[in-house]
Amino acid sequence: MTIAMPDTTFGTAASDPQAVQTRVLVISHIPGMSEMVARNVGRGDPTLTVSARRVTLTDLAAEGVPADTDLVIFDIRPGDDGDLAALRSLRAAAGGTLKFLGLTSETLSLGVARALMEAGVDEVMPLASVGPRLQDAAELAPLARETQAKRGEDARDGLIVAVAGARGGIGATGFTVNLAALMAQPGKAAQKAGAVPPRIAVIDLDFQNGVLGASIDAADNGAYLEMLQQGLLADHALLARALAPHPLGFDVLPAPATFAPLDAMTADMMAVMLDELRLSYDIVLLDLPRALSDWIAPVLARADRMFLLSDTNVHTVRQARRMLDFYSDDNPTMPVDIIISTEKKPLSAPPHVREAERFLGTALRHWLPRDDRAARRAAGMGQPLAIAAPRSPVAKALVPLVATLRDALTQTQRRRA
Repeated sequence: MTIAMPDTTFGTAASDPQAVQTRVLVISHIPGMSEMVARNVGRGDPTLTVSARRVTLTDLAAEGVPADTDLVIFDIRPGDDGDLAALRSLRAAAGGTLKFLGLTSETLSLGVARALMEAGVDEVMPLASVGPRLQDAAELAPLARETQAKRGEDARDGLIVAVAGARGGIGATGFTVNLAALMAQPGKAAQKAGAVPPRIAVIDLDFQNGVLGASIDAADNGAYLEMLQQGLLADHALLARALAPHPLGFDVLPAPATFAPLDAMTADMMAVMLDELRLSYDIVLLDLPRALSDWIAPVLARADRMFLLSDTNVHTVRQARRMLDFYSDDNPTMPVDIIISTEKKPLSAPPHVREAERFLGTALRHWLPRDDRAARRAAGMGQPLAIAAPRSPVAKALVPLVATLRDALTQTQRRRA
């Protein structure tokens, strides 16, 4: 569809009542942007009826496109998987009658352009083609203002931390909840300063066999299963209903009580959920399943840090190497820390440890010793080991890792998809 853009006023009705009207909806997440584009699109063509709204494609997919709309013009946000999911949903609902035109202010990579076309975009054009004027620029506010309007002063930019195990029973779930419990306790300096503790979310992504909730007596409330069964994009309201506060100071999303297949989650659903969690929490801890699914890609694209638990057995080290290669293939900038679990750090590295370091390509600096007595006590109390047995060697070994995460919270840079 070709749009003529010479000179009249946005919103003027057609002078010829017999003229066929093309109804155009312009949307943008940036305040003032949709109005600016709509004014310039509608200028000079009496056959165009143009309206503008400050919403995202995800919002539009949830609300539905107004009846009789012929064309939707939207601003492209490269790398936003939620927009691609919404675009596919809108395209499926409208069939071939509705056209989508994407506007971009930057050069798009071939991969981004291909993803947009596959999702249903009919055409991509530069933002400059709508001829913005100098006075339009004054109306465009920073993106942060849109976020503030949506969440108020509670809007955050959380740190996403993924935890994975190279084998079953390595302790990845226990490691995750112990990190959450220790992070929720303010350090001595923070206590003296009266600092507010960070908002923490712990998410069990092993919704087939996850035991995170059972390990800390956190019950499933059904919202997680509802999201998976209905393929819902998790907005702020759904996540607020799904995550339950835990007495130790963090919110938790346990695996559903009813079995859910791993493919019940999609990459689009995962991308939207993580983006919403990042806005709501200071730190988001993800307990990953050992199985690899398509939806792991948006996790790896957004994770600011990953902890991979292993031991020094040959077969576990080999599996850890395979997982490292997979994780870093498309995400070479994601920091990955190897945690040697259930083993005490040796005073001098024996040959098999040195060989493991060579094979993994990194020094093995973090070790979590085995402490069966403390583990049994924690399991009996339904608490993380670091809380049930704060003087155990495991709790002490976690201290430098917690300090690393606290330091990362003070940094503003986050990995984006």
